Amino acid sequence: MARSRRRGEPEDVPYEPEPQDQDAEEEEEGEEAAPLPEWLRNAPYWAISGALHLLLLLVMSAYVCYVPPPAETEHKLVVKRPYQPPKYDPTLKRDIKRTPRILDKKQDRPVIQLKPDELTQIPKGTDMNNLSNKNLEARDFVDAFGVGGGASGAYGNRWGKGSLIREGGGEGTESAVLAALEWLRRHQNPDGSWSCRDFTGQCDKAQGPCKNKSKGYTDGRGFPSHDVGVTALAVLAFTGFGHTHQFGEREEFVTVVRKAMQWLKSQQVMEGDPDDRGRYGWPQIKIRDWKADPAADPYKATIDEQWIYDHSLATMATAELLLLTQDKIGLGKNVELAAELCLRAQNDGYGWRYGVKPGDNDTSVTGWMILALKACKAADMRRPAPERYEKAFKDALEWFKRATSVSTGITGYKAPGDEGSRLNGIYPEPYPFSKELSCMTAVAVLCRLFAGEKRTDDMIKKGVTILLRETPSWQEQAGNRMSKINVYYWYYGTYALFQYGGVPWKEWNEKMKKSLIDTQRVGGCEDGSWDPIDEWGAAGGRVYTTALGAMTLEVYYRYVRAQEGKGF
Repeated sequence: MARSRRRGEPEDVPYEPEPQDQDAEEEEEGEEAAPLPEWLRNAPYWAISGALHLLLLLVMSAYVCYVPPPAETEHKLVVKRPYQPPKYDPTLKRDIKRTPRILDKKQDRPVIQLKPDELTQIPKGTDMNNLSNKNLEARDFVDAFGVGGGASGAYGNRWGKGSLIREGGGEGTESAVLAALEWLRRHQNPDGSWSCRDFTGQCDKAQGPCKNKSKGYTDGRGFPSHDVGVTALAVLAFTGFGHTHQFGEREEFVTVVRKAMQWLKSQQVMEGDPDDRGRYGWPQIKIRDWKADPAADPYKATIDEQWIYDHSLATMATAELLLLTQDKIGLGKNVELAAELCLRAQNDGYGWRYGVKPGDNDTSVTGWMILALKACKAADMRRPAPERYEKAFKDALEWFKRATSVSTGITGYKAPGDEGSRLNGIYPEPYPFSKELSCMTAVAVLCRLFAGEKRTDDMIKKGVTILLRETPSWQEQAGNRMSKINVYYWYYGTYALFQYGGVPWKEWNEKMKKSLIDTQRVGGCEDGSWDPIDEWGAAGGRVYTTALGAMTLEVYYRYVRAQEGKGF
């Protein structure tokens, strides 16, 4: 049966039954819906649902994960100590009896934050606690003095890991170190150096210049020719406390080291005469110019060739900075040339003395040269070649053996068992300082332990016995009683006995702490310093005694102990 045609419908359109769909009918009655794309109409429902959920997840994740960019701030490399040292207060006496809290073993690892632009200066795959990845022989000097790792790597426990408290230090020793560094900071020259003689130019005018409390034989000022040496010692005191020219907990200390580093670099001979190249300190011609009247100059015997001391100390200081920061652009060439000069200056088969290959040797210069070259070697430069270091260390050990008396175990200054050197022409006669303090024995024990010799070795044990006969004591000269104040001896003895460990170390440590902390100046412009009334204070002055005193009290974390033992 034919249907009737709707109005406006073409005649040729065939009839198709219309679906009886209620929704469709309702749609027709309402607004006409927008047609969907064909690909969407043909897509399965599960795909459409998945796409919608994915889009929703992306929107939500963007909202949750977005973190506003941090403000532009300078990120410094910060090395945290075992605990924060007490706030510096010049009115308080340093107290060695204060007991620090016990460290949480889970928190005794240093926390380090790296400045982004310094990351490229550190070799890939290198941890800041193990800057050298070399595995070295236990008897090699480098392992004993090197960086982290190995059986006896030095610097591995610097700035923490509980060694401060475990080894007998604490808040008292740290507050003394901090006070000493504050004194050094206040007395640094504007150009970055420290002055042996003229440090009083930086004293507080209201308080007046630093004055000795105890009896001395000089005015407390040293020889001007040793400004390079005392500047290097001051830098070493700051690096021992965890500060370099690039990082540190205290920004003012970082500034101090940065200025000092630039000054030391300005004092190095970088070109010209090959014999002088690499040398820190006054060239010989400048020394002669300074000595206008040698006959009337009381310091003439202390100057001529003693630049070698200043050079070894400056080499050690800049090498430590290079080692800790890997700043090869700023320091690589300086350390390389300085190390080259050290190696050139050594006498074939033995040690060092004043000048380059002078033919004679002394234990004092040889000890500082060993420490300087160890820092250079640990800095992991390509030059000088490793075999040159190895030969230098081997020859130096031969000198220590030659200078040590087999019967007594005493290491001499220039010959087996001699009493050591004297600063003649400065002090009155009879000589006011005891020569029973065998500083050269301390130098030899330290270097031989660093070299890997066993602590049970007969000559090592004899040397330790000699040191324990004369433990640190702030005994001033009075009548026929000679002075036993010798910060130089205390420094080497402290590091030697720390390496030896056991009961001898504990005995020495208690005497050392009492001698230094009880006598550190409190109050006034001299607060934090030590009076330069020891045997070598006349040469180095107050800067020398203060820097070396701080370095001695940093023994607890400066080098890791190479060997362990309880007694002899």
